[in-house]
Amino acid sequence: MKKKILIVITKAEVGGAQMSVLNLARELKKRNIDVSVAFGEGEFLKKQLEKHNITFFRLKTLKRDYNPISIFKYINELKKLVDKHQFTTLHFNSSNTLPGVLSAKFSKQKPKTVFTVRGLSILDKYYPSSKIKKYLFLLYFKFFFLFLDHPVYISQDNLSYAKKLGLNKNNHLIYNGLSLSQEHFFSSVEAREELNRLSGTNISDKYIIGSVGRLVKAKNYQFLINNFESIQKIIPNAKLIIIGEGPERENYEKLINDNNLEVDVFLPGERKDASRLLKGFDLFLLASLYEGLSISLIETVKAEIAVLASDVGGNREVIGKDKCFRLNDKEDFLNKLKRGYIKLDKQKKFPIEKTVDEYIRLYEA
Repeated sequence: MKKKILIVITKAEVGGAQMSVLNLARELKKRNIDVSVAFGEGEFLKKQLEKHNITFFRLKTLKRDYNPISIFKYINELKKLVDKHQFTTLHFNSSNTLPGVLSAKFSKQKPKTVFTVRGLSILDKYYPSSKIKKYLFLLYFKFFFLFLDHPVYISQDNLSYAKKLGLNKNNHLIYNGLSLSQEHFFSSVEAREELNRLSGTNISDKYIIGSVGRLVKAKNYQFLINNFESIQKIIPNAKLIIIGEGPERENYEKLINDNNLEVDVFLPGERKDASRLLKGFDLFLLASLYEGLSISLIETVKAEIAVLASDVGGNREVIGKDKCFRLNDKEDFLNKLKRGYIKLDKQKKFPIEKTVDEYIRLYEA
């Protein structure tokens, strides 16, 4: 029987998980593999899939919601989709999609199931949540893992911690891959011109610290904003640009105002091709509370620019321990900042081809 893959993700908005799904689907299609994508709300992924002529389905019941009734409706909708199109493998990519493994078990087709853990979320050791909530979320994972064929982790850090939590079923490690040539990026001059436009002022001769990601608590941008005065004591002409959009915008704007940083810190909003601007940064900073394997960090590796990141998730697996600082440790962060940076090991390519090869092996196992 011909292989038919359905990749499932909760939302189709701009984000690292969505980019990983898009890259995987695009590469599978290049190899003449029958691949489709299913998702709930959002337009970014839909438009990108249309551009690459990849089949997609909108799941009306798939949302960021752990209500049992919502979960049951999603399982039923996905089962009908599987029965109709006879998919041979379902590949889930977010915790809200995980109950879909029951769709596979209840369907006539009985497809293989793969679940990529793109970050441990509430289960992460640094996620700020109560022990009760973490325990309930662990039970959620353990229950649905009973019906899962192949769990996949995107960093060794996440995989090791999952084992400590008792999620030991047939685990696999597959790093996120990207296919970006140097031609993908604007030159440093072009990127700076665009950053001038985004910031609304001329910062071409400044030391530009940049970050790319959604404006959410997990990205911990408050750490950068609250400590920016200390950063400027080390780098007097520093400016900070955070490209992204999200629910924390209002809080970050208030922090910027409270710290009198209106002419130093900029939030220009979402930019779908933000990675093209990376060479305009003197330094890429990632202060996340938790990560799986950051797509933005891998893009930074491809852009070959200086970087500093919190030592969480797979960050050190991407850039090395010496370029990571202890989470929310101001002293360690500033000490690393004072030392300066070296460019990243160019041998760390994170090729999309290897990622796809490893997923195909799972689909066919």
